[in-house]
Amino acid sequence: MSELRFDPVKQKWSVIATERSRRPHDFLVERQEYAQGEKTHINCPFCYGNEVHTPHEIYAMRAFGKKNDANWLTRVVPNKYPAFGIEGELKRSGSGIYDTVTGIGAHEVIIDTPVHSMRLKTYDRMTVYNLFYTFRERVRDLSNDTRFRYIMPFKNYGLGFGTSITHPHSQVIALPVVPNILKTKLKSAKEHYRRKERCIFCDILEQEHKDNSRIVYENQDFIAFCPYASSFPFELSIYPRQHGHSFAVITESGLTSLADMITEIFHRLDKVLEDPPLNMVIHTSPPLNYRPGKPDFWHSIKFDYHWHIEIAPRLTGYAGFEWGTGFHINPVRPEEAAEYLRQAGGV
Repeated sequence: MSELRFDPVKQKWSVIATERSRRPHDFLVERQEYAQGEKTHINCPFCYGNEVHTPHEIYAMRAFGKKNDANWLTRVVPNKYPAFGIEGELKRSGSGIYDTVTGIGAHEVIIDTPVHSMRLKTYDRMTVYNLFYTFRERVRDLSNDTRFRYIMPFKNYGLGFGTSITHPHSQVIALPVVPNILKTKLKSAKEHYRRKERCIFCDILEQEHKDNSRIVYENQDFIAFCPYASSFPFELSIYPRQHGHSFAVITESGLTSLADMITEIFHRLDKVLEDPPLNMVIHTSPPLNYRPGKPDFWHSIKFDYHWHIEIAPRLTGYAGFEWGTGFHINPVRPEEAAEYLRQAGGV
């Protein structure tokens, strides 16, 4: 029989549809080949030598050379077609029941690597380290802008699943509002801490260790597991072992451990699902320059919120039931997904 499982952080239900149970090979549907993009890599604006074809860079990890030249390891440029613009005044207005906020924010593209043909399954630990180092630096810098209420680094992977350029890249968006999903997480964390004086995320980690059926991989600093109420098949959460509210404070040592973790997960997903399209999001606390509501709300966030990463392979669709209820139907039990990924082994 199917189960409805409740996520105590997101405050939402998922349907674990065991009668629709599917194995990894059931998801290996025909996908658009990234290889088709290889024929046009000479004209790719993200490749070495084509820096003139992107907006001027905001940041780069560079071995040597000057700004907007080649010889970079990662490179950050404004999105050519941004959802939000950094120039202008932040204004809030209302018209009856409706509210409007000007689209002030930031929309940046991170070019993960100079290697056009690199895929997630071929990312090595140094490539991942450089990417997450760049994520951290952009979060730190954007957090200084008092107009921004939330900053989200993320990666879309797979043509048709949020990306249209084959060259490996990620994005960072800064928003003038706090998304509802984060508000819900913050509220859940605050209420749990108020009742129990413990972090809800730390309690989840303790529960996952106790159950020991959904953990996929762990190292000295991070744990990856398939969430109890996974919305998507083979969905993964990655938590730091040590409590911390903000990704921005991660150390170089922590980045090294995180690079090991992410590389392992990318390789295991490839072994089980053969280079699946996916979305990856870093969920961190809002910038400290933002203090919504009562002062005690912000005072407690350092204790009750726990930054984390979510990775969701895009293997199933989103139809009327999901849209109408907010419930997702997941045809793979998280315990089975974790077992497949554990058995696959990593790098």
